[in-house]
Amino acid sequence: MAADVLQRFHPDVAKFVEAVLNNGGMGVCGELPKIIEPKTSLSFNYTRGNVRSCDRFKVLIPYAGRSLKWEVIFNQAQPDFPPDFIFGLHDQDFVPNITEVKSLENWDASDPQSLVILINELVSQYKEHQRKQVEQIPRIHFEYTTLAADNNYPEFEVHVIRGQQNTDTIVNFMIKLPVDLSEVPPYIIKDCPGEDMACLFVTYASLNGENVKPTLLLSPRVERAFGGASNLRIPHWGGVNGCLLEYLPLIQELFAQKVEQVCQMFQKRREYIAAFLSAFGSSILEYDSEGFMKLSLLFQVQGFFCIVHIELDKNFPHEAPFFYLQSIYHEKNNQPYEKLEADYPYSPRWSGDEMAERARLFLMEKIPAFKEASLNNAKF
Repeated sequence: MAADVLQRFHPDVAKFVEAVLNNGGMGVCGELPKIIEPKTSLSFNYTRGNVRSCDRFKVLIPYAGRSLKWEVIFNQAQPDFPPDFIFGLHDQDFVPNITEVKSLENWDASDPQSLVILINELVSQYKEHQRKQVEQIPRIHFEYTTLAADNNYPEFEVHVIRGQQNTDTIVNFMIKLPVDLSEVPPYIIKDCPGEDMACLFVTYASLNGENVKPTLLLSPRVERAFGGASNLRIPHWGGVNGCLLEYLPLIQELFAQKVEQVCQMFQKRREYIAAFLSAFGSSILEYDSEGFMKLSLLFQVQGFFCIVHIELDKNFPHEAPFFYLQSIYHEKNNQPYEKLEADYPYSPRWSGDEMAERARLFLMEKIPAFKEASLNNAKF
């Protein structure tokens, strides 16, 4: 919330609002809560001269892939009193056990964190309320109880969203998945701070398990480590007989395979660059010593000097490198004359040493032709 909006709240309330917004993420995925629709309990005539008068608002609490919209009602005339809550339209049957909400009994109006603590206690009761809702749906209850009994996935939320008819009811699971990026080359994620977070969001649109849609949610850091969301294809759900405890290990296996793939491609690029450093040490102008994605060499053939830029794709060795020949004498359109050479012998199964030798033979053959092209198509 912008600072100017925060200024609309009464000082006795603003400190609680600010604490909620600055408390960090909530829910399994650690999403940030939001404050909307600030209002005042004062009459209109009074508020015209009092801009800091809001003492009620709605808080959007991340929960199981959606947001709980709860209204929080303070009374600025009684600043020492805890707030009342009005729960959302779909939560009218949620009646918390007030005797178990200790933060109400021990409400401290001087502590800005008091509202955060109270919301967290109410969310805990809401989770228990959802567990009881699940007990009425046999198939979902099976998924819930087996997941709760498994120690591999301790953090999850379930949300029963009832429609006007039983067939309109949907159930969402949000499950936090363990993810280990310790083996990923540091350069890939060094500029992407944040949490290593992965969650599986599963929607049951039919309560017998016929219509199930899993969706994988990754933090930017994890997505970067895996090479982007487009490089990650999650397994298909197992149909009506599929279940969470059979599906989740498939996702974990996918993670492990992706980390292994990223590490292997990194090692292959490093091997490739090392082979060129060994074979053409005196010709190396520069190279990427961190990600091993490119290098530049100075070649001399028949008295003609040119620079060879080699760029590796992130999917190397499955994708062949790009060779750019660049004249040091000629230019075209005010740029050094350059030509891409893509049609050369290549196999991803070759060792780095063989790739370097094959590249040397190819370049020795192509550079004389590049010299002629430079003279014919460029100017001094």
